[in-house]
Amino acid sequence: MKSKTFFLSFLILLFTNSCVQEHTVKKNTYSDFSEKLKPDMTFEAIVQKFGEPLKDIGSGLHIYVYPLADSTEIWIGFSDRIMYAIQVDKDQNTKKKLY
Repeated sequence: MKSKTFFLSFLILLFTNSCVQEHTVKKNTYSDFSEKLKPDMTFEAIVQKFGEPLKDIGSGLHIYVYPLADSTEIWIGFSDRIMYAIQVDKDQNTKKKLY
């Protein structure tokens, strides 16, 4: 009976650990975007350079959010092309405009 309980406990532990996913976010810097982001980039090219955005906060127009190492964010407004790119602080105030 002890071996069945141990085995069942082991399976439950194994199952719960396999369900946990860690979402790692690449920490870019402002200079990464200022040097590498180009106004004619496609969404696929943006993802290839900077990774998947943390979220899309847009409605109609995509606004891709990329957290930066200094706790600010880059917001990229995108439809079929980049409409704008800005750096915002933790209070969502614009710090710098890239485009």
